[in-house]
Order: sequence, then C-alpha cells, then structure tokens
Amino acid sequence: MRPDLRSVFVFLLLLVPSAQFAWRNRDMPEFAYLHDDGVLYVSGRGLAAGEGFRIASLPENPAQTKFPPLYPLYLSIIWRINPHFPDNLWVATLLSWIVLAALLVLAWRLYISDGFSARRIWLLVGLLAINPYLILFGCSMFSEVLFTCCVLATLLAARRKGMGMIVLAGLAASCAYLSRTAGIVLIVSVPAWLFLKKDWRRAAGFVASMLPAVVGWSLWTRIHLPHSTDQTLLYYTDYMGYRAFNIGFDNLAVILWKNVDQVLYSMGALVLPKVFDPLPVKILTEVIAVAMIVGTVRLVRRGIAVDYALFALISTGILLLWHFPPTERFILPMFPLLVAGLIAELEHLGQMLRSGFRQKEAGQRRAAAMFAAGVAAVFGAALMLELFMSFSFLQISADQKREKLFDLRSAYTWISSNLPASANVLSYDDPLLYLYTGHHGNYMPLLSRWWYSEDHAAIVNAYRNLPAYCRSRGLEYVYFTSQDLEREVGDDDKLTIQRVVRENPELMPVFQAGIGTIYKVSGQPLANLHSSR
Repeated sequence: MRPDLRSVFVFLLLLVPSAQFAWRNRDMPEFAYLHDDGVLYVSGRGLAAGEGFRIASLPENPAQTKFPPLYPLYLSIIWRINPHFPDNLWVATLLSWIVLAALLVLAWRLYISDGFSARRIWLLVGLLAINPYLILFGCSMFSEVLFTCCVLATLLAARRKGMGMIVLAGLAASCAYLSRTAGIVLIVSVPAWLFLKKDWRRAAGFVASMLPAVVGWSLWTRIHLPHSTDQTLLYYTDYMGYRAFNIGFDNLAVILWKNVDQVLYSMGALVLPKVFDPLPVKILTEVIAVAMIVGTVRLVRRGIAVDYALFALISTGILLLWHFPPTERFILPMFPLLVAGLIAELEHLGQMLRSGFRQKEAGQRRAAAMFAAGVAAVFGAALMLELFMSFSFLQISADQKREKLFDLRSAYTWISSNLPASANVLSYDDPLLYLYTGHHGNYMPLLSRWWYSEDHAAIVNAYRNLPAYCRSRGLEYVYFTSQDLEREVGDDDKLTIQRVVRENPELMPVFQAGIGTIYKVSGQPLANLHSSR
C-alpha cells in the first residue's frame, strides 16, 4: 500500500493530538519529573560541550555507564542548537515529537508488512496516535520512543530478503541496543525467528552485525564503572550492581508475583488508562491485557508478527525479573504489537457473538446481546477515557507541573545567589537543580525491595536518617518539597516523611518558598548566606 494524497491527509490528521500537546507545552513543564529524562539531558549536555559522556550533575562526575550513548547523543543536538537552559526546551520538544511521528510511520509500514487490510492499518495507527502515554512520552525526553523506532526498523529490515537487508537490520538493532540496553533482546529474538525459518546464514549475519555494538558498550561500561559499593552511585551508574541490593533469594518470589501483576496492569492501562484505580477497574484492566496477549497468540498462529512476538516474549520475561515495577513506559515498545493483538481478539469475539445472535433459542440471543453490550460499553468508555486524557488530563497535569516549577525556580534562584559554588545539595529533582543552578548533588534512592515487601518503616527511616546520609555523601544542603516522593511512595508515607524531615533537629531551614524548603545539614560549616526566609 503506497501513500497517496488521502493517506497523507489522514496521517497528518492523526498527528494532531500529539502536535497540539507538544505546541501547548513546548516549555516542557514535566521535564525531569520522572528523573531519568533529566539525567539523560545532563549527559547530552556534556557530549555537546565536549566534557565526555558523564553525569556532570553528580558530585563525583562519574562516567555515564547506566544509559547507553545514542539517545544522549541525539539530545546533544539540542544543546548544539541552543546551549541555554531552559530556553532550549522548545527544541527538545520538537526533536522528541519528530521521533514520535517517525514511530507512527514505522508502525504503519510494519502493519503493511503484516498483511493487514488498509482499514485495519489506519485503525491501529490511529489507536497509537491518540494514546495518552505515547503522546506523553513522545513529547518528553525518554528513550523508549526512539528505542521502539529502532525495534520496528529492525523487524522491517529483517523481513526483507537478502544479506544486505539483514546487515541493515543488525545495524538498526545496534541502534536499539545503544538507545536502551533492553535492545539486547534482539540479538536473541531475531536469530530465533530466522532459525524457525531455517535461514541460518542470515541469522549469523544479523548477529555479526549487531555484536560490535554489544561488545563495544559492554567494554565501555566495564572500563568506566566506578566499582563502588555506595548504593547511590550504583543507582546512577550500574543497573546490575544496584539490582544486587534489591533482589535476592529472600524476595525473588514476591518480586516475580508483583511484577506479573504490574506487567498485566500496565499492558491493560495502555488501553484503559490509570485515571483512577479501584480494584474492580484494575481487574478489568488486567482482563484487557489478557485479551491483548491472547489476540497476539492468535496472530502468531496465523504466521503474523512472529518476530515481534518473540521480542515481546523475551522482553516481558526480563521485566518479570527486573528490580523495578514494570510501568506503562517499559511496556511501550510492545504496544504496536499488543494493540494489534487486541483488535484480533475483539474480531474473534465478534465472530463468536454473531454466532450467538444466530442461535434459535431466545435466551442465548439475549445473553449474546448483553455480552456484546458490555464489551461495547467497556471499550467505548476506554476510548472516551483515552481521548479525555490526551486532550484534557495531560494538559491539566502539565499545568500543575508548571505551577510546581514556579516554586522550584524561586528556590533555584536563591541557591544560585546565596550558596557557594562548591555547595552540594540533596534534591529529589537533582538534574533540574543542576541545570538551573550549576550545583552538584543527588537524590536519595529508596531501595525497590522496600516497595516489594511493603516495608514502610524502612522507607520512613531512610528520611529519618537523612542528615547522616547527607554527611556521608558530602551534601551540605537539602532542598525538600511537599511534592517529593510522588513517583515512589503513597500519600500516607509521604505525609509521615514530610513530618520527619520538618521535625529533624539536624536540619536547619534557611529558605522557604511555596512547596519547598532549603535546609542546612548540621555538622557542616554554614555558608555566608545573604538572606534567610
């Protein structure tokens, strides 16, 4: 199916939801809210400035050995175009949105390769285009969207005949791996698919093409790892080293059980978004996830998307054993497959219902009608909820983050004016603080094993011992806000931690603005402050 004028018009129309969000929020108010994007942007800044591939926001200025270099290298283009933060965030928004548009093009091409009808292809691409999670991450600086592009490009190239195309597929897979180490899955899944087709020669060519990137990044990380036992430094620089603190034989079963739940919940939430999560809605969301999986199996049995399904299967296996709960962000690279699986399952369900409508017994026809009405209500509500999130809720959330940023910038201005340049600051949004002020510091990671075991006491005690932690890390000041910890703990723990920090006699408040307070840590020399609260 070649793109004609009508197809181009439809595609441009499908870009409207993400384009309007990107334009209205080109100042990127949610930047660094989930932390990883802030670290990635700091790493990109270092590459653009010729300072090397490092995490300059940390006091130790370690090499960046956690996130591979391709996406930070892409982000470095922003700094080369405009080196002034935050004025350059509009450039970041534009470059991020371009990658999202590329993802939709690649998904369209992949669905053509799968042999779907034109009507189904546009339905699937449309469902991707209006998805609020794809819009949110596609207009932010996260590597998942670029990674998904590389995965789809790999599959498209591998499906073409010839050694030249399989070498191109290996290079695309190298880009996937160098944008997210999760791309290592491709060096297993693509050859496995080729083995099923008994295409040994091209399987070997793919491995040979991808292997240099895997070996190169592995050597880089091995050479530049800080080889530290400090938990904070491991969190920032070493996935596997930090994993050792969080997963052991004592909690492996709990982690596996909770990750299964989270994988299903996150898959289903890509269709029925997490606007509210009472138990019945969560169960319904996970039922949708099961339908997505079953539908994908149906496609595979018909010989459709076998290569993508192998990638998704191995990726899911890794997520089940990972030391962080799998959120929608980590499921996103599988979404083009899962949405195709869901439509296939709904089609199968429709065939069953049509059979029920043809039954002679009135009771069976009524049962089929009631079930059909229930299914229509669920997915109609899901569609309305997605549209609400994409056109309203995301904007409300962005506006709230913009209000928070106003208070943060007041504190950053005070820090820049009153603290010595050498002062290190603990902050929940440490990349943001560094980019605004130039002051080094870090946030205090909470072990994910505490979340899995629901060890609320350990979480609170970490903040109860905050002064000692700061002294051990050479952090003289703490910037703490009432909105810290939103990405990690529930409201009850958050309120308790706020009280613990506020009442700690070893933390002396020196400035307060809006939601946040800057504290001086006792046991450290007091800076020559020019103003106080």
